[in-house]
Amino acid sequence: MMDRKITMLGTGHALVTKCYNTCFSITNGGKTFLVDAGGGNGILSQAEKAGIDFASVHNMFLTHAHTDHIMGVVWVVRMITTMTAEKKYFGEFQIYCHDAAAEKLKTLLNAVLPDKNK
Repeated sequence: MMDRKITMLGTGHALVTKCYNTCFSITNGGKTFLVDAGGGNGILSQAEKAGIDFASVHNMFLTHAHTDHIMGVVWVVRMITTMTAEKKYFGEFQIYCHDAAAEKLKTLLNAVLPDKNK
């Protein structure tokens, strides 16, 4: 039987101060699928607390481009590109979303990530 698990990494709304913004992961057979990434770098500590190794994350679904769902993607991409450079991540990372969210995400990532993380 495959190891299947849903982990809530955050819940709430855009202006929460005592918990992390909305996002969760689905792990199946050692592979992790992220749904949203919350509102900032807290995604890194939430994933660490949940025991999620970013080397297992190769797919993500971004539901929409509100700040409490999209801003954490910057940190996920930065983590994965850093791990790739350090030869700790292998394969591709795919983000699935609608066209309007994709355009906003591209603009955001190009504006804030260092060139080495693009």
